[in-house]
Amino acid sequence: MKQNHIRFSILTACILVTSILQAQSLKNLESNKGFKIYKLGTKSNPGYGMKKKDEEGIDKVYIDYTKDKIGEIAVKAIELYYLKDTLAKIFVRVSPENYIRLIEACKSSFGPPTADISDNEATAKAKPAAANSNVNYKDQYIWKTPQFSMEYVYSYPKISGDVYGAKELYLVYTLNDYSSRLKRVNKKYSSKDF
Repeated sequence: MKQNHIRFSILTACILVTSILQAQSLKNLESNKGFKIYKLGTKSNPGYGMKKKDEEGIDKVYIDYTKDKIGEIAVKAIELYYLKDTLAKIFVRVSPENYIRLIEACKSSFGPPTADISDNEATAKAKPAAANSNVNYKDQYIWKTPQFSMEYVYSYPKISGDVYGAKELYLVYTLNDYSSRLKRVNKKYSSKDF
């Protein structure tokens, strides 16, 4: 009986320490508020580049001349999305061969992801055949903080050696209220129109 009590106490302590460490890791992510010098919620900076409208009508700055790195992993491009002149989404594109190093860097810096919404070989077994019609698998992990989320996305072909299957690897930083902000931006009429 006494041994069971000791085991239960040790198990409880381990769970408590793990949850504290994860909370601390997410606090590190939250204090970053974005990627490097690009901080979510800040106003646009003309020094980053010229804004262009994308297909949804969102102001976008595409930076393909960056020398930024995530540790030793080179960044290929950065895309900044502005809603009403406020940075609301950041895409950080990385070369796909770095997918293992990038996920390890994310997990070691911010702890385990808060959500796993992957659509890969492991999750495909649990789905009906009709739901598995995509050409690519996708490893998708989310670290969610109270203000924003960071998402790791690695998309790769289901069949190895598929010349038509494109690989993609990127991180996405998004404000939690992005969809509601997008609706307000795309709203065509306001009370001032009357």
